[in-house]
Amino acid sequence: MRSNRRRVRLIVLAAAAVLVAGIAGIAFLAGKHQNAQSTVGIIVDEDASEWKKELEDASGGQEGIKIPGYGEIMVAAGSTIWQITLANPEDNQCYFKYTVTIGEEDTPVYESDWIEPGKAVTEFEVTEALDAGDYEIHLNISACTMDESHTLLNGADVKAVLHVI
Repeated sequence: MRSNRRRVRLIVLAAAAVLVAGIAGIAFLAGKHQNAQSTVGIIVDEDASEWKKELEDASGGQEGIKIPGYGEIMVAAGSTIWQITLANPEDNQCYFKYTVTIGEEDTPVYESDWIEPGKAVTEFEVTEALDAGDYEIHLNISACTMDESHTLLNGADVKAVLHVI
């Protein structure tokens, strides 16, 4: 009779230990999953460097996200390394991501990671070199908040003339 009680106690203790371990494991994994979700999609561009240039305020003093403007841009024909400044002005309170397309093409020739305010990518490699000529370049800027939600904000499609010489 004593051995039966002892056996029952052992089974109850073992079951309790397994239950406690299971709950601890679930809590650990839930915390790990939550941390992974808070950083999903946000990879800060390691090629971005400090950029402190003042932009002309074309907003008439209105509040909002500052978007750089581009006039005419020049790159070398046959080269896949372009020196174009893709900046996020330091006064912005959001991340920027640039997607560069040529003409009416939907396929990007370059896509940056997220750029912090006050930083810029000044040189990057495109997927294909262009022949000499003039092209319309689209610098599509996506923006998102810097908090844990990384909520997408209004972006912009900045068009410019690309001279490939």
